[in-house]
Amino acid sequence: MKKASYLLSLLGVAIVFTQIAHSIICFTCERQTSNWKCLGMTVCPDHEKRCLTMGDADKTGDDTKVLITKKCAQACPTEINNSSSGPKSLFCCENNWCNLWPPK
Repeated sequence: MKKASYLLSLLGVAIVFTQIAHSIICFTCERQTSNWKCLGMTVCPDHEKRCLTMGDADKTGDDTKVLITKKCAQACPTEINNSSSGPKSLFCCENNWCNLWPPK
């Protein structure tokens, strides 16, 4: 009985690691003012194979701060929107944990 339980546990671990092996892991956060708040990790869905980091300017009065968003993505955006409401910085990559750094 102990042997069967051990084998079942081992099979469960193998299935979990097989699922993760086909996915990418990205750092994720929504509109944070510090990169330290963007160190949570997410195993991306199978259809999202890229990690994305965006920096948006948030102007309040005379103060402007950069709000950081990190997430999984299906594709890398091809250009930065230069409008006042679009992202000011964009980084897209295709490896595990590749979106560690803050936007430039």
